[in-house]
Amino acid sequence: MKLINTEGMALFGPGSEWFWTALTFTALALTFYAIYRQLRGQQMQILDNTKILRSQAHYNALMLLSRPWEMVIENEGLANIVSVALETPEALSAAEWLRCSNHMFLQVNAWEYLYYQHRDDSVPKELWVGGDSYYRRLVQTKPGLSHFWSEYQAVFDEPFRSYVTQEFAKKPAPPEPN
Repeated sequence: MKLINTEGMALFGPGSEWFWTALTFTALALTFYAIYRQLRGQQMQILDNTKILRSQAHYNALMLLSRPWEMVIENEGLANIVSVALETPEALSAAEWLRCSNHMFLQVNAWEYLYYQHRDDSVPKELWVGGDSYYRRLVQTKPGLSHFWSEYQAVFDEPFRSYVTQEFAKKPAPPEPN
């Protein structure tokens, strides 16, 4: 058996290859830990910013959904026009229909905003479900909205336009007169 001469070799210490390997490993470990802490801090900032943005999107949706109804509450003349227009739009004069169709545009525009915010997961699901149900019920029960959509659907882009058009396609046929 042959013995290895280890005289004069340092296994650990300033002149050792192991020393420099251990020192390099320690430096890399500290670097990775520092990077992890930095990324963790950035992740916390991103989560906080996301909450703020979702809160702002929720607020925006609520304001857009509420504003047309605030207008009706504040203005009795507009309330009367909207009431007639939803049931019998042909009973309105051209000026009244213009006024009402602009009001309906605000409503459908709010529905569109809510639709896209929902697709982006920017508003709570509950807000989307409530708002969408409300508008789908209007589509099913108010002929004036159908009249509005036939005139103004071109101002809305895909995929929202197809979504609303499908809702109108689901509309039940009016009952046959007895």
